[in-house]
Amino acid sequence: MVWQPGTKLKGDRYTIDSILGGGRFGFTYLARDRNGNRVVIKTPNDEIVNRADFDRLQEAFVREAVKLAKCNNPHIVKAEDPFKENGLWCLPMEYIDGPNLSRLSDRVLSEAEALCYVRQIGEALKEVHKLGFLHRDVRPENIILRRGEQNAVLIDFGLAREIGDSLTATRSEEISKGFSPLELYSSKAKPDERTDIYALGATLYDLLTGTKPPDASDRKTSGAQLQFPAGMNPKIAKAIAWAMQLEMDDRPASVEAWLKRLPKVNQKGAIVVPEEKEKSFDRQFKIWSLVLGILTAIGVLIGIFADLDSLFEKTPSNPTPPPTNNP
Repeated sequence: MVWQPGTKLKGDRYTIDSILGGGRFGFTYLARDRNGNRVVIKTPNDEIVNRADFDRLQEAFVREAVKLAKCNNPHIVKAEDPFKENGLWCLPMEYIDGPNLSRLSDRVLSEAEALCYVRQIGEALKEVHKLGFLHRDVRPENIILRRGEQNAVLIDFGLAREIGDSLTATRSEEISKGFSPLELYSSKAKPDERTDIYALGATLYDLLTGTKPPDASDRKTSGAQLQFPAGMNPKIAKAIAWAMQLEMDDRPASVEAWLKRLPKVNQKGAIVVPEEKEKSFDRQFKIWSLVLGILTAIGVLIGIFADLDSLFEKTPSNPTPPPTNNP
């Protein structure tokens, strides 16, 4: 059932203005509250109403609202209390007047602009992870820009779940080709922060190349590689490759760790490349090499002085002239 413009919800608290669109699980409507403020209202779509797992998906709407309500970050969409209308759960959210990152007129962003947005979403994910759950659907379509601002907002928490939750089944509609890491293809995996890190790295790849990265499952089976433009900052390419490692253990342990490796953008819009800390083994090796070098030099000097002392000891100070044979 699609609600038409003018439909009243929750008594007369909200009035539908138009349909914004439909996603994999729900419809989104543009509505107004009693004060005339615009809001977005999300409901399950017709396709899933008759599914056997409809109750589960309904519960997901409520969980999404609860999780969003706990978030306090300018880069996470704000949600109000959910309510039921004609047996359907409805989730009111703030309306963000701007395009999502997949619909920008310029599909290839400058490195500075892409880093700005990805760093903002990284900060949003740090908040999400601190509260103990994952987004699991980070991609350009789920990142909206506030109109006239360089301010990115993470939306659509419909697939969010607690960190460490085992997947009871894999569902093709829950996979975002190019952005979903390998563990989301397995019902035995236990996704954690590194799952969102993969998707965030894939998002940065998309913003800088204008194309989706190769799918994780294809990379695993066919060996497809990430292709970076020749002119890309090597530090950025290296950070993306680290975030998008196929195996979870090879990725950064936290968003914070990854952001530290990612170049920053200063107030003038210039990219600032962070200094990479040497690995402890390399640092210790260099220190011991220096120490051994110094000890070796000292040893050489001691040897030289010892040889000189030995030479002086063997040479008498008043040598006796050899005897002469007189005829």
